[in-house]
Amino acid sequence: MSRLIKSKLELSGITKAYMRGKKRVPVLNNISLHVGEGEFVTLIGPSGSGKSTLFRLIGGVERPDTGRIVMEGKEVTGERGLISYMPQQAALFPWLSVEDNISSALVTTGTSKKEAKEQASEWLRKIQLDNVAKEYPHVLSGGMQQRVSFLRALLMRRDIMCLDEPFAALDALTRADMQRWLLQLWEADRRSVLFVTHSIEEALMLSDRIYVLSPAPATVLREIIVPFNRPRQVDVWTDPAFVELKREVLDLLEKGERSIV
Repeated sequence: MSRLIKSKLELSGITKAYMRGKKRVPVLNNISLHVGEGEFVTLIGPSGSGKSTLFRLIGGVERPDTGRIVMEGKEVTGERGLISYMPQQAALFPWLSVEDNISSALVTTGTSKKEAKEQASEWLRKIQLDNVAKEYPHVLSGGMQQRVSFLRALLMRRDIMCLDEPFAALDALTRADMQRWLLQLWEADRRSVLFVTHSIEEALMLSDRIYVLSPAPATVLREIIVPFNRPRQVDVWTDPAFVELKREVLDLLEKGERSIV
C-alpha cells in the first residue's frame, strides 16, 4: 500500500546513542521507515526500545548520530516546528480554559484571536465538549483531557502528527472509547499520523501499517500491512485475521526479547 502513496515522512539509516557516564549506550540502530500521505502508521516495541527518542529526533529536539529525516522530499534533520505532537499525558495549559487551550493552538497557525475563539467553540461542539468550554483542564476526566489535547494537536495544522502513547494512562473502557473517537475524527481529516503504543490490539485497530521494533538498540524487525477495511468497527477484534496478526506481532516481540537474553 504505502509505496503507492506520496511520502510525507521518511527516516533513513537513523542511529542514536547516549553517553551514560563514560559509556556509550546505543538506542537506535539503522532505523528506516516512512509515513505516506494520509497514513496511520504505528511503532510498537518493548519499553526502552527508543520509540520516544525517534519522536524527539523527528521533532528536531535532538539530532541523530547518523541518518536523514526527510519531509515531502526535503531534508529536515534537526529542524523544529514541523510536526504536531501529543504526549502520554494531556498537553494542556492548566491556566487556560478548555476553549482557550483550543483557540491558542489556532492562533499559532495565524488565525486571528476572534476567529480562533469562534472555531474553538465550533470544534468543541463537534466533539461534544461544549458544555466544559469554560472549565479548566484539572476538572476534566482523563478521557476528556485527552480529547482536548488531541484536538489541539490536530488544529496545529502540521502535516505530520506524532502521538506518543496518548491513551496509556486511561482505564480499559475509556481507552476503547478513545480509540473509536480518534478513528472517527481521523477519518474526517486523514492527517498523516505516526503513533506509538505498547498495545497490539490498539495498533491493529488504528493502523494502516505497523513497524515492530526490537529491544534497544532498536531495529525494525518487520513492517506489517494491516489488511482491514476502513472505517473500522470494534467487531474487527474477533476477526480470525485480526487474531492471527496479533499472534504474529506477539511472536515477533517475544523473539526480539529472547534474542538479547
